[in-house]
Amino acid sequence: MKQLLPKSGWRDLLTVYINWSGVGFVSVLVADWLDDLSGIAYAAHYTDAVNAAIGFHFWLLISSTGLLLFCLALPVAYGLRDYPQHHWLSERLRFFTYMFFLVAFDEGALMVGILLGTMLGVSERADLIISKSFLFSDNSFGILAAMLLANSLLWWLGESIYNRMDKSVSGLVTLALNSPLKYSAPSYLLLTGAFVLTLINQQ
Repeated sequence: MKQLLPKSGWRDLLTVYINWSGVGFVSVLVADWLDDLSGIAYAAHYTDAVNAAIGFHFWLLISSTGLLLFCLALPVAYGLRDYPQHHWLSERLRFFTYMFFLVAFDEGALMVGILLGTMLGVSERADLIISKSFLFSDNSFGILAAMLLANSLLWWLGESIYNRMDKSVSGLVTLALNSPLKYSAPSYLLLTGAFVLTLINQQ
């Protein structure tokens, strides 16, 4: 488990989750309170603003883009590790990949806070956020747990592919780059192929 842990550690994950989830949670409460004070003509005006701000489709897009870049960055990092003069190319690609994961994780954490806020009994108007923005038929702890798991995976991959302090790889990526090619190559091809096929076959 220590080998799989990125250099930034789990504390960074918890800190960012608290910050962004807190923003989402408080925003839902404030939006509901402001809508209660507004007239009929402006009912659900601020909860609609929360709805417009989050965009589940955008989260899926940047997450998928980050994963595709991750699939590209791994072989590039492996192929250039013995060529110091070309390390800059791998570093820039890893940083670009990391930025997609970072944005996806931040927005995902914001959505977690909004899901939590609507789950704790905010007004019925706020419940519309779930069906409109997240495309979920119901808001439950199962949905919340799935979002937490998926979003934490994005953070883990991002922090493993690029460390902000020393621009290095760590955790899972270090294990992948240092493992024998006869094991890592088939695993890489299998997982990458399955991911690409999943994207292509989406309805």
